[in-house]
Amino acid sequence: MPPQRRAGQGDGHARPLLVLGLLVLWVAALFWSGAARAQQDGVATLVADRLFIDGGTRLVAEGNVEALFGEARLQASRVSYDRATGQIRVDGPLVLDEGREVLILADQAELSDDLERALILSARLVFDEQLQMAAGSAERLSPRFTELSNVVASSCEICARRRTPLWELRSSRVVHDEEEQQIYFEGAQFRLFGLPVAYIPRLRVPDPRLERATGFLAPRLSASTGHGVGLRAPYFIVLGADRDVTLTPFLANRGTRALEVRYRQAFASGRLELGGLVARDSIRPGGLRGFGLARGEFALGRGYALRFNLIQPSDSTVLEDYDRPQSRPTSDITVERIRRDERIRLQLLQFRSLRRADVNATLPNRVGQAVIERREDVPGLGGVASLRLEAHAHRRAMPLPTGLPEPVPGFGAGPRPRHLGRVSLDLGWRRDAVLPGGVLAAAEAHLGLDHFRLGDTGGSFPTSQSRVTPTLTAELRWPLVRAGGAGASHVVEPVAQFVWSRDQVSALPYEGNRLPELDEGNLFARDRFAARDSREVGMRANLGLSWTRHDPQGWSSTLTLGRIWRPTDLGQFSSASPLAGARSAWLLAGSLDATDGLTLSNRSLFDTDLRLQRTALELDWSTETYSLSTSYMRILADPFEDRAAMASEWSLEGARQIDEMWEARISWRYDIAQSRAARAMVGLNYENECLRMEMGLERQFASASAAAGRTSFGLNINLLGIGGNPGRARRACNEM
Repeated sequence: MPPQRRAGQGDGHARPLLVLGLLVLWVAALFWSGAARAQQDGVATLVADRLFIDGGTRLVAEGNVEALFGEARLQASRVSYDRATGQIRVDGPLVLDEGREVLILADQAELSDDLERALILSARLVFDEQLQMAAGSAERLSPRFTELSNVVASSCEICARRRTPLWELRSSRVVHDEEEQQIYFEGAQFRLFGLPVAYIPRLRVPDPRLERATGFLAPRLSASTGHGVGLRAPYFIVLGADRDVTLTPFLANRGTRALEVRYRQAFASGRLELGGLVARDSIRPGGLRGFGLARGEFALGRGYALRFNLIQPSDSTVLEDYDRPQSRPTSDITVERIRRDERIRLQLLQFRSLRRADVNATLPNRVGQAVIERREDVPGLGGVASLRLEAHAHRRAMPLPTGLPEPVPGFGAGPRPRHLGRVSLDLGWRRDAVLPGGVLAAAEAHLGLDHFRLGDTGGSFPTSQSRVTPTLTAELRWPLVRAGGAGASHVVEPVAQFVWSRDQVSALPYEGNRLPELDEGNLFARDRFAARDSREVGMRANLGLSWTRHDPQGWSSTLTLGRIWRPTDLGQFSSASPLAGARSAWLLAGSLDATDGLTLSNRSLFDTDLRLQRTALELDWSTETYSLSTSYMRILADPFEDRAAMASEWSLEGARQIDEMWEARISWRYDIAQSRAARAMVGLNYENECLRMEMGLERQFASASAAAGRTSFGLNINLLGIGGNPGRARRACNEM
C-alpha cells in the first residue's frame, strides 16, 4: 500500500542500475579511449590488484576492484569491458553503495555500453536503509522499466537465530517503473511469521525516492458502543505537486456509513485545508449528519498574515461520535501583524457550545474585535510608553432572560443585552530603576478610556456609557542572595506593589470576565480582568514573598506567599472568589524540580481563617523507561462562575516501556466530588524496525456534553519501511 511519503527525500539520486552502468563505463573510459563518450559528467577513480588488456579489445581489472565516483562506491572481484561487443561484465560478490539511499549487492552483472540493457544475478537492493528486495535476477529492459524475478521484499531485520522476517512480500515478478517511480508486484503473497495470510493479484508501492504517491494509507480498526465494529481505510490521491485529497470511508456493523474528505493545497504565500464528514448512522437515525471545516494561513504582504480556522457541526454530538471531541468548537478569521514594538490584529470569532445545559441562542457567540498596540521609548523622561486601542462587539441571537443569582456589580436580575459594542483606549508609561542597596523600583501611570453601546437591554443597563479609569502604581523589589551550606544558593525576594485607582464601579455587564483568578502570574498585576469590559478599581496593596533554592547537584525549589490588601471592599468579585473582600485569600505556591525527571508543583488558596478554598497539585516523573503525570484539583462552589457545587477531580496518565519494542499506556480521570469516573483508557504499543502497532481501550463516561457513556477500542497497524513510513534503528535482534 503506498502511503504518503515523508518530506525531505528528494529525487536527486541516480537510479541504482543506471549508476552501476555509469560507474563501470567511467572506469573503462579512464583506460580505453574507445569508451571516452561515457565520461562526460565527471571523473571516476579505479583501484585494482591487476589491470590489463586481453586480446586487444577487452579491458580487465581484477582483484579487489574498487571504483569511486562522487559519493558512490563500487566493489567487485573482477570488471571487464569488451569494446567489440559493447558488453560490460562485473563479477562479484559486488557491492554498490550510494550512501543511505541505495545499496546493491549481487553475484554478477552484465550491461550494454549504451545502458539500455542490463542483467544482474542474485541481486539484493536496500532502499534508504529500510526496504530490502532480494531477487533471483534483475533485468533492465529499457531506460524506464526494470524487471525482477523471484522477489522477496521486507523491511524487517533477519537475525541469525530467526531467518524468517516478521512480514514479507513474495512475488514471482516485480516491475520497477523509473519514470513513474512505482514498484508493481504481480501475484504478491503477504506473509506473517513465514505463513501466507493474503494473496494480492496486483500490488503497487511507491519507489522510496517518491515523496507522495496515490494509494491506500494504513487502515484503522475500531469498536465502540455507538458504531459497533468498524473499519477506516484512507485513500490518498495526488492531484499535483501542490495539491492532494484524502478520502476516508468508514463502515461499521451497526449501520454507520460515513465518508470523510480532506483537501490540501500549498501556495507560494500560504496553505489551505478543506474537509468535512457526511454520515448516516444508528446513533441519530433518520437523516444525514456531519461537519465541515476549513483551515488556512496566508501571507498578505507588508508583514500581515491571514489565518482562519472554521468548523461547523450538524449537531451537538457528531464531533465526539467521530473522534473529534470538542465542548465548544470555535471558528475564527484573523488578520495580524506582529513587529518588535507593534501588534495589529483584526479578528472575527464564532463559537458554539455543545454542552447540554447551554443554550447557544443566549450566548454571546458572535464576536468581532480589532486591536492596535504600540510601545515607544520616552526620550528625556525615560521609561517606556504604551498605547492600546481596541474595538470590540458581540451579539446574542436572543437576550438572556435573567442575570446571575448573586448581586455582583453589573449582574442584576434583569436580562443581558443582545448587542454590546465597546471602544477602549489604554495609555501607559512605566520606568524601572535600581536604587541603592540593590532595591528594584518601578513607577507606572495608566489611563483607561472606555465607551460602551448596548442594545436590547430591557432597561437593565443604559444604552450608552463612557468610563475613565486612571491608575498609578509603585513597586519595590529587594532580591537577596545568600550562599548556603554545601554550595547551595538562596534567593529571597520580598515584593510590595501599591496601586491607586478611583473607588468607582460602573454598572455595566460582565460578559467575558467571569473567571478572574489569583495565582503567581497575576499577584502583582495592575488589573486581573482579562478584557476591558471591566477594570479593577480602588486602592490596594499587593504584597508577596518568594524564595528560590538552587542546589549544586542540579535540583531547585521555589516557594511563593502573597496576599492583596484593600482599605475598602468595592464588591467587584463574588464572595466565593479568592479575590473578594478587603483581604484576598492567601496564595501559597511551590514547586520542586529534581534531577531525575521529577517535578512537583502546587498552588493553594486559603481564606482568612486558613480554610482551603482552592488547590491544584501536579506531579510529573519521567525517566528512560516510564513517565507518570498525575494532578489533583479542588475548587469550592461559586454560582458567579456557573459552579453550583464543589468541583474536585483526580487525573492520572502514565506510560511504561516494557522493553525495546513494547510500551503500555494508561489514563484515568476521576470526579471525586460526584464519586464517579469520568474517563479511563488503557493502551499497548508495539514497534520494531518494520512494524508499528497501536491498540487502546477507552471508556468515556457521561459528561456535560454527552448524556450517555461511550466505550471504544482502536487498533492501528503500520508496515514500516515502505512508502515513506520509516522504521527505527534496531539495537538487538527482533525475537517476535
